[in-house]
Amino acid sequence: MNVRSGYRLLALALLARVWLLADGGTLILQKQAGPLTISIFSSPEPLRTGPGDLSVMVQRSADKSSILDADVKLHLTQANPNGIMEVFSPATHANATNKLLYASRVNIPAQGVWKLTATIGSKLGSAEVAGEITVLPPQPPMLKYWPYFAVVPIIIVLFAINQSLKRKRKSSNQRARA
Repeated sequence: MNVRSGYRLLALALLARVWLLADGGTLILQKQAGPLTISIFSSPEPLRTGPGDLSVMVQRSADKSSILDADVKLHLTQANPNGIMEVFSPATHANATNKLLYASRVNIPAQGVWKLTATIGSKLGSAEVAGEITVLPPQPPMLKYWPYFAVVPIIIVLFAINQSLKRKRKSSNQRARA
């Protein structure tokens, strides 16, 4: 593999990372409720305590076309020995990059099993879907930020390869002149 191929592979890997973190996330719940099909996505996957993104796609069950004028509300509840914790959050197009989705930034305060309820109001009628999601503890900082630490050695290796190629090119040019 030559150096140009290596650069291309590195650029492709970095772009793929960006594409994989696209709006929506991973499907965590999909149910049909009357005339509507509700799909809920989470990012990051797996969900962890702290900030996260929940996105909802509302579709007509008959033809799977998106409904873009619904009122979407998310409600997370968890029972624990200290009582019941609740998180309410409206999901809107304004919070979503992909305008087919209704997105909501939520801050989940504790790990464990949470009940997620989505309430949808639309011209086709109202719907409510519910399911359980598992929220993991926060990710250790080293694991969370490892891509940032990995960039420095990659840059050093690329610089070393560049310098080595310059030396080879310079020595081959000197031999050609002699």
